[in-house]
Amino acid sequence: MMHYSLLWVTDPWTTLTHNQDTTLRLAQEGHKLGITSYWTATDFMFDAPIDQLKVIPITTDFAATSVLIQASSFHQIHYRVDPPVDFNYISGIEKIIKHGADSSQILNPVELISKQSEKIPPKELTHLAPRMRVVKDEAQAHEAFVLFQNDARVVTKPLHLAQSIGVKQWTMPKTESEFLAIIRAETHESTEAILVEEFLSQIHLGEVRMWFAFGKFIAALKKYPKAGDFRVLIDEGSKVEAYTLSPHEEKIALEVGASLKKNGVALAAIDFIGGKICDYNLTSPGLLVQLEQVHGKNFAEMIIKELVNPDHETT
Repeated sequence: MMHYSLLWVTDPWTTLTHNQDTTLRLAQEGHKLGITSYWTATDFMFDAPIDQLKVIPITTDFAATSVLIQASSFHQIHYRVDPPVDFNYISGIEKIIKHGADSSQILNPVELISKQSEKIPPKELTHLAPRMRVVKDEAQAHEAFVLFQNDARVVTKPLHLAQSIGVKQWTMPKTESEFLAIIRAETHESTEAILVEEFLSQIHLGEVRMWFAFGKFIAALKKYPKAGDFRVLIDEGSKVEAYTLSPHEEKIALEVGASLKKNGVALAAIDFIGGKICDYNLTSPGLLVQLEQVHGKNFAEMIIKELVNPDHETT
């Protein structure tokens, strides 16, 4: 494994919860396994000549002196900046490529990340998704009203936000005019698209997170809504516990894993409520530290070994 060189890219250091950060955990585990590993952040990585990136070699911590390394020399560049995927996110990837990296080095695949919403699974997994509609204008709002008019409740999710920000639950209005009023407010008068989705009542039983590495199922945990809320908010006190998949969920994991592997997805954390995909985390899948804590196992080692498996070579 020594011939591998991994670069981990995050948001600025001061924005990270260091002892709970998935990327830092993976980076340190890679170093422990003898893999040449580096870390960098979006606020200083481009302070370098055009064919190089400013990075920090990973030793026992992240206090080493920064160095300049050619972007093309890394086997894998894990660009794990927090979503959403917007212009700033994509421009960071474009700058890395401009500095000499090939798009095939950047994981997860740039082409997939730029097109795949983390709130909507790919076509081959739509049968595992709740009923949903992307809505921006009144015509789309009408279609959504027809789809959900017999539901007791619905959920709206801004497509441009993450971490459950802006996610709301509604009692489904009886009239289309009332529904349109909600849509106008949530889309800011048709300027921003939202997702309207069926309310998954099984949320009170918890939300299952399945972690995958190149399509291989790693482990799962269960997350519970914050007290007095229907949303899972880890930073605000939502509890997590170890979870073992049911036989039915094992079949789902195999199907999801096959889709991820086909699409070249190196790291993913897919969330399920009642067996339906509610989040499709590809940009910066997290909660690895919590996953290890509740199971008492070193899953980072398993993930790193999957990443440097010759069968998954990207260059």
